[in-house]
Amino acid sequence: MAKAHRTSLLITHAAMLLPLLVILGFFFVLPLGIVATTSLKEEQTFPSLAQYLSIFTDGFYLEVMVRTLVIGLVTTVAALLAGYPAALLLVFSSSRWRRVFLFIIISPLFVSVIVRTYGWIVLLGPTGPIASLFPPDIRPRMLKTEGAIVIGLMHIYIPYMVLSINSAMAKIDVRLLRAAATLRASRWQIFKDIILPLSAPGVVAGSAIVFSLSMTAFSTPVLLGGARNKTMPFLIYQENLVLGDWQSGSALAIVLLAITTTVLAVVTIASSRIVNKVGG
Repeated sequence: MAKAHRTSLLITHAAMLLPLLVILGFFFVLPLGIVATTSLKEEQTFPSLAQYLSIFTDGFYLEVMVRTLVIGLVTTVAALLAGYPAALLLVFSSSRWRRVFLFIIISPLFVSVIVRTYGWIVLLGPTGPIASLFPPDIRPRMLKTEGAIVIGLMHIYIPYMVLSINSAMAKIDVRLLRAAATLRASRWQIFKDIILPLSAPGVVAGSAIVFSLSMTAFSTPVLLGGARNKTMPFLIYQENLVLGDWQSGSALAIVLLAITTTVLAVVTIASSRIVNKVGG
């Protein structure tokens, strides 16, 4: 009787998961398999690693890969440094303006990425309000730089960081904080030993989201970085749709996926260990 119940439960679970598995298989696994297969084609030779060898031996491709990785990491760190205090304020502040502050943080999600990026073009442009703060002869070049890309991406993705950390902090039992305060623990000790370790899942999740989105961003790096600061998504677009070289474009896409997945795994493990070490 129990065995029949378990079998029935297993069939029910499988039936519930079937639509999701079909969607993932058709729209993710199958296209990814086609891209991977295309990247291994070289004229009449299959499989061939010629496209990958060309990528990792060409200085131009390596420069674009390093630039994309650096932008992704810097954007993630900047969003974490700015988002963690904001999440702290949202969770532990008793101000009546807390909900207004939350709305301000998530408000960028209500506006198109293109519109937000064009807003930064106006702000960072040579005749924009920021440049006008400097004398004409020493105005810094802000647009069409890697820094402009980081600023634009951080503005777009910081709500994901704040909401991820906020979700983890909201689960912290207030009685732990009260007990620590009763034992005369300082605010720094409470933060280091309780809040930081328990908010680690949110930090890791937010960092993973921001990093993966920054690595694969297309429109913002193109508009704010220009042709001189190409990133891998823009290069993949050029190889596939402009030059018609689907083999090189597919290989670049697989390399981008591999870099993002590898670094994401390393950063996730390292972040968890560092935060746990600090808390321990």
